[in-house]
Amino acid sequence: MSNYQEAKVQLKSSPKVWLITGVAGFIGSNLLEHLLKLDQTIIGLDNFATGHQHNLDEVQSLVTEAQWQKFHFIEGDIREYETCISAVKGVDYVLHQAALGSVPRSIADPIASNCCEYFWVLECFASF
Repeated sequence: MSNYQEAKVQLKSSPKVWLITGVAGFIGSNLLEHLLKLDQTIIGLDNFATGHQHNLDEVQSLVTEAQWQKFHFIEGDIREYETCISAVKGVDYVLHQAALGSVPRSIADPIASNCCEYFWVLECFASF
């Protein structure tokens, strides 16, 4: 059995609570789908700056109703301290996918781009 298969078996037998930032983006929504199919509990955080509701709708169509019920969505911004603190409560693992991806955007507004990348490390996890 591969390491991946072993990890899937372990997750199924011992479910965890996951926070996915940027859950409505391409990568975040794919992580959401696969973790829900492993019967994990997911907190998803997104402000829809670059993510899309249709990504979440697609995941809902690909999982069972019972699996979808294990997903709690928070519409919010990772740069808001209170949002972050409430999102990490009871979470075992964080998959930080939130970003303002775009080289031109990062040049035009480097502060906003960098806030999305580093805010979690500096603020949220300090109190996690």
